[in-house]
Amino acid sequence: MGDSMLDETKAIKAKDIVDDPDAVYGLMRSHIMISDTSVNSTFSNLVDAIEIMVHAGWDVVNMTNNTSYMFVLMKNPNFKRKNR
Repeated sequence: MGDSMLDETKAIKAKDIVDDPDAVYGLMRSHIMISDTSVNSTFSNLVDAIEIMVHAGWDVVNMTNNTSYMFVLMKNPNFKRKNR
């Protein structure tokens, strides 16, 4: 368990989630994007990262890929908009 923060302002690398699964509990946005690259199309870090996110209460909204890159849009169904 580390003090690392995932940068929600851009796509988060799946490996960063796998390397520090507890960091996902600090995510504050309603949606995040996870990215992964895979030469042989296994996307094993992405599969593990999705599993971690689902266990943390997030839902997969969409997936897209082009050759060796894949992106997954995740939604936090428990997100509550803060009044400003």
